[in-house]
Amino acid sequence: MSDASCATPDKTRPHRGASAHCATCLVLAKCLLALSLLALTGCATNPPAPVAADDVIGDYDNACLPEAAIMAQALRRNGIKARVLIMSGDGWSHAVTAYQYPPGEGRIWCWDSDEQSVPVSARWTSSEILAGAWMRACQRQDRIVRARFE
Repeated sequence: MSDASCATPDKTRPHRGASAHCATCLVLAKCLLALSLLALTGCATNPPAPVAADDVIGDYDNACLPEAAIMAQALRRNGIKARVLIMSGDGWSHAVTAYQYPPGEGRIWCWDSDEQSVPVSARWTSSEILAGAWMRACQRQDRIVRARFE
């Protein structure tokens, strides 16, 4: 074999140039775009899935009760005295977690998912006074008809 035969192109495999490579990339880009649009359209038209089943929390309006109970359990596991405070008024109800922190000093706080932790000035033993203090601390104007610890 001469050096000249090594320099000749291999005719057994067709040569795919840069234009064939770009066409493949373009097809992949179009497929990705189409899949993205389908995914976005599916998310936009489907109703959101509930975080917990309706038989657990009832509906979203009642989600504060399981949240307060879970928070109280987590605080108790860490040695912090905690209670669930349920309050209601004309056409509304709400549950918060009342707790004493730091554990030895007895400062009272109330937690809910909207306000997070709010310090309150109230007695630990009275659910009505504690509920009123939480309402004032959060600057809420609703009148409390009933309050109780769970």
